[in-house]
Amino acid sequence: MKSKFLFPTWCNIVGYLMVIPGFVLGYLFIFHNYEIPGFGFQMREKSNLFQNAFENFTNELAVFLVIVGLLFIAFSKGKKEDELTARLRLNSLYWSVMIYYIIYNFGFLLVNYIKEIPFVGEHILELNIFSPLLIFIIRYYYLKYAKADSFVVGKPKFLPNVPFRSVGVILTLIGLTVFVFEAKDNIIFSSNDLLFVISYFVMITGLLVWSFSKNKIEDEMVMQQRLESLQLAVYFNYGVLLLGTLLFYSAFYLFLMLYAQFSLLVYFVLRMEYVRFRNNKQLNTFEEGMNYEK
Repeated sequence: MKSKFLFPTWCNIVGYLMVIPGFVLGYLFIFHNYEIPGFGFQMREKSNLFQNAFENFTNELAVFLVIVGLLFIAFSKGKKEDELTARLRLNSLYWSVMIYYIIYNFGFLLVNYIKEIPFVGEHILELNIFSPLLIFIIRYYYLKYAKADSFVVGKPKFLPNVPFRSVGVILTLIGLTVFVFEAKDNIIFSSNDLLFVISYFVMITGLLVWSFSKNKIEDEMVMQQRLESLQLAVYFNYGVLLLGTLLFYSAFYLFLMLYAQFSLLVYFVLRMEYVRFRNNKQLNTFEEGMNYEK
């Protein structure tokens, strides 16, 4: 198993040079309402409920610096890339995705239905932007340096194929169907719409169970494909967020971040299903060829 789709080694340093000013700029924007003078332009004649007439891009710049910087830090090649580092990446990606969605679901329910948490409730969507990458980086470097002498990395614990894979697919389809039906009349996510909220979390739970259930055959090749799919899913998810940062502003940007929460899992399950279909097709072709020779 080898790590693929990595940035050059020098991007690691560039990542830190971007992340530090990005977090500083984000801190100044959130806590001190600081905006870079003149860093924006007139978008429309007058402000409305969802959009300001003049858009300042200080917040967007901070988001761009943090996301790209963390991606560089997380996925830059090390001095030595071997099977061990690939296992470290898979283990770290697995735990970062699992921990992130557990915290996200719990935090969202807590903030909206149980008790308001100062600062977190108001900025939960912004915090979610960099949380998965931070969890991955912390886990990866912990395993890489704190466990450097062990040379052993445990395999991620996946759910059994039966019945969890089927359960994940069913929950996803039910949640997605209700979510899409409700979204036709509720473009703006409302925590007061209980059916909307339930379908949202049923869909995410289903995607998680689907994503981390074993295939019927779970070998080294499948583990390699999981690593590749998770990395590409992270790239896709943050590509959507970066594109949205460039194209959407004000309240519409917050809506985008909310709906983008499950794009990582959607991309992952779709790619893994495609890979599984391709593997089965190749296996069937090979078996047919063997039978023909006989």
